[in-house]
Amino acid sequence: MRAAAPDGDQPVHALSVVNTLSTATAGRRREFVLLRPAGAQSAQVVRTPAWEAVLTCAVALLRAAVVCGPVLVPLSIALTGSAVPALARGPLTALTAGALVLTAGTAALAGLLALRSAAAAPGGPARAVS
Repeated sequence: MRAAAPDGDQPVHALSVVNTLSTATAGRRREFVLLRPAGAQSAQVVRTPAWEAVLTCAVALLRAAVVCGPVLVPLSIALTGSAVPALARGPLTALTAGALVLTAGTAALAGLLALRSAAAAPGGPARAVS
């Protein structure tokens, strides 16, 4: 079994998360524009994709823990005799907090930029997202 060496892929993964969230949020311009006449404030419209992204990230982190648990518990029992895996709290906390901040910040910024751009007038034709 080979330990994962830090190979510098983390910035590449973060960039792919930023690109995916930005594209998905920009694709919702028309929805954001239609929320304004319905009475939503700009801050509410910007917070919506941020909270959606945080919820999605939290579910993904929980699913990752559920997938890793059946592997880590037997390994921990075999190596230490305890069913509780010895995990480094610092890096694990930094990873979780970094993922949540990255997704919330990206979605909020993309939502703000999508709201500022003139995407479509309510009832009018939508502009191409690019």
